[in-house]
Amino acid sequence: MIEREEYVAAIVGAAGGKLVSRIRLQKIAYLLDQMGLDSGFDYQYYHYGPYSKDLDNAVLDAEAFDMIEETYERRQADGARYSVFTLKHKHDEDPSFGRIEAERARQLIHKFANTNVTVLELAATANWLVTQEDVQDWRAEIVRRKGPKTEAGRLEKAIELLRELELAPA
Repeated sequence: MIEREEYVAAIVGAAGGKLVSRIRLQKIAYLLDQMGLDSGFDYQYYHYGPYSKDLDNAVLDAEAFDMIEETYERRQADGARYSVFTLKHKHDEDPSFGRIEAERARQLIHKFANTNVTVLELAATANWLVTQEDVQDWRAEIVRRKGPKTEAGRLEKAIELLRELELAPA
């Protein structure tokens, strides 16, 4: 069985060895779990959608085991701090991505790493509302919870992403 910190390193590695934002990491892991990663991470709904404290702990473990490094940078627009994860050591063997074929998982992670983080947040939240909270009018609920984040075509892009993943709500 793969250890949770190994999932973190595998995701960062599949993103090209560098991944920006804890929110992005959380949403990538959540969406992969919905597709069959089977990480064992427990999720709850939080400010930015599905969130796993287990994943946060796995990040700390991955750093403690010298698998990744987490550094911090600041946005130029407002000075807000964000995380940058860097893979410290490449592994010779293909990491396990649960029931997701390794090459497919790498393609998805690369795509997610280059997708607007708000779009990822909206995609994960839409999925959560339907699958975990059984919200019938998920579209109205996501607009209520996320407000302006759903504007400027971002919600439509999130739904299109879910369609590509075969996770689109009805």
